[in-house]
Amino acid sequence: MEENKRHDFLIGLCITLGTIIIGLISYVVYFNTISQQKARCDYSGWSYANGDQFKSSDGCNSCACSDGQVVCTEMACTNN
Repeated sequence: MEENKRHDFLIGLCITLGTIIIGLISYVVYFNTISQQKARCDYSGWSYANGDQFKSSDGCNSCACSDGQVVCTEMACTNN
């Protein structure tokens, strides 16, 4: 009888430890996935992914999304 209780305790302990380990692994994988995603950029009503290039709202400069920041050239526009 005492052997059964010990066996049941060890099985319960293994299940508990396994659950904790699976939870920690899941957390680490989730955290790494979230931290590797680059921020998106919002510009003139559109959303762009990191690295996307697009025309600026003035029509003559170009912009890019870089880690959540919109970076545009600043050339003067000429009206022809």
